Amino acid sequence: MARSRRKAREAALRALYQMEIARTIAKEAGEDMKLHSDLPDDLKQFADGLVHHYAIHKALIDEKISSLIKDWDYKRVAVVDRCILRMAAVELHYEPGIPPAVTINEAIEIAKKYSTADSGKFVNGVLGNLLKDSPKANWDPSMETHPEIPDEPEISEPEPVEITEEEAKDIMKVGLWKVRDEE
Repeated sequence: MARSRRKAREAALRALYQMEIARTIAKEAGEDMKLHSDLPDDLKQFADGLVHHYAIHKALIDEKISSLIKDWDYKRVAVVDRCILRMAAVELHYEPGIPPAVTINEAIEIAKKYSTADSGKFVNGVLGNLLKDSPKANWDPSMETHPEIPDEPEISEPEPVEITEEEAKDIMKVGLWKVRDEE
């Protein structure tokens, strides 16, 4: 991909921000991002991949990032900074062809542009530590092949559960209210 991915990362940042603030699901945020960005298709696909991978691995990514932030509650980190860290974590763990120095540098520059004056330093510190425990920890740009990135977990549909009519009535109770039968 010869074109810069910076605009794609910025589009992904907006989608992650939308997911965080408006509680939008990843698919909807990705569709909005693709609809409202003027990116070429390959960059839209890259940005959508960042959003998609975060949605799949959200718990693991947030756990890894929050474990690196000392003396501060992860939920109190500025939303923009959290989204930038999440996006960069996806690149470090699930985008094998992107050198980690590029990922970290892009995250720092985006943090400087969209967040506070100190955000670049904060993002740099967190991502430097995150890199140590990523598949790219020993990145060697001279290698022809890059680190093996783990496969995405297979998501399967839950198996149907058989319940009795009495159990169904109990399930249909909401708080102290009972859902009315439509019969």
